[in-house]
Amino acid sequence: MRKLVMAAVLTSTVLLPAISKADWLVEGSVGEGYQVTTPRAWERLNLMVTPSYSLPLPVLSWVRLQLGLVMDLGVAGQPGNKATNLELRPMIAIVPPVLPLYGRAIFAVTNLIERNGEKREIAYGAAVGTSIGLGPIGVFGEIGVLPGKRHYLDGAGASQSKYAWIVEARAGAYYKF
Repeated sequence: MRKLVMAAVLTSTVLLPAISKADWLVEGSVGEGYQVTTPRAWERLNLMVTPSYSLPLPVLSWVRLQLGLVMDLGVAGQPGNKATNLELRPMIAIVPPVLPLYGRAIFAVTNLIERNGEKREIAYGAAVGTSIGLGPIGVFGEIGVLPGKRHYLDGAGASQSKYAWIVEARAGAYYKF
């Protein structure tokens, strides 16, 4: 029993300070996608705010858990633009400490507001990017692929729904706490 208590004390002495010094990061970015499957079209501009969390343990510090809140920006009066909508993007980023490159696995829940008859959908994708920072502040840029369903009007004016591949470019800044 004494060994078990000593193991618990030793573990808490090592892990609790590490958890209390966990890395928190907030990213703000702007992105725009292009639908590479036919019909080809530009996606709407979007803004994303992403809080991130990672443990400062040797190998686990490479993994960053992120939850992005994305707002699509529609332009009133433009054909094909729907109302502004929200999207949640839970992500897992792999950020090696030595290289300025990173990768993200993206899981998206789209159409949170469900306007104009569009239903909530699930999408998944990935992104690769590069970042550079000085102290707690930095900038980043990335290219990602996020496939999902898109609704459009065909030549006869009928509404169609199609699975489409979207390539998205994103640039932003971050602040590390």
